[in-house]
Amino acid sequence: MRVLISADIEGISGICDPEQTRPGSQEYERARRLMTGEVNAAVEGALEGGATEVWVADGHGTYRNVILEDLHPAACLVSGKPRLWGMMAGLNEGRWNGLFMIGYHARAGAYGVLAHTINGSAFAEIRVNGVPVGEYFLNGLLAGACGVPVRLLSGDDCLAAEAAAVFPHAEIVTVKRALSTRAAVHSHPEIVHKALREAARRALLNPLCRPLSLPGPFAVQLSTVRTYHADLFAAMPGVERLSPVCVGFTAATPLDVCRTLNTFSAMAASVA
Repeated sequence: MRVLISADIEGISGICDPEQTRPGSQEYERARRLMTGEVNAAVEGALEGGATEVWVADGHGTYRNVILEDLHPAACLVSGKPRLWGMMAGLNEGRWNGLFMIGYHARAGAYGVLAHTINGSAFAEIRVNGVPVGEYFLNGLLAGACGVPVRLLSGDDCLAAEAAAVFPHAEIVTVKRALSTRAAVHSHPEIVHKALREAARRALLNPLCRPLSLPGPFAVQLSTVRTYHADLFAAMPGVERLSPVCVGFTAATPLDVCRTLNTFSAMAASVA
């Protein structure tokens, strides 16, 4: 039984401010340790549930956050960028029995601690077939196209509410409660780790989880934070300018959706 863990940082207990998510500060180094601790709890639970192989795809920022020497020795770490599959790197490496999303957050345009989708400085909202979506949806859809069900998610209470509507049979662990976009009531790491271990073990024994499968093509609308972001993205072939701050494109597969959005994000970062 093989498990892929996609790990982000904004949905980790103890994290509530952008400074904690950016390399170069003591707050970030502490955040990395908190992130690694929650990932380890998920790894331990997966092993208890029967997993024979676990990969951890570091999915925040530079994709170099999880501390390798502190990671559970049974897990392999995928880090660094650029990489074709982004936050889901490793998904194309053979058959997986389940996907865990650890440290995830609510979508852009919604309430939640550090809520955003892919690039908070450039993307104001992403819609797929007219519906606002977050990273959990995009990555779950990508996993579903590969026949892999989402079995576990963790983050704040806002992420939990959004994810439950998309993945009704998945285990969801709420690690903190949002008070605002930069404030939260956090659970102690020991409590969180215990909950993650138990949920991960249950997740692998749950027969009800099914891959998220939606037929293509996918109509994607991206509302941008600034007009110049839309100026930039509209230069891409196949992209239509819908308004001063909105572009659209059609993608045949979930991978095409994610690749295009990740390319937009890289473009925005290059001119930030």
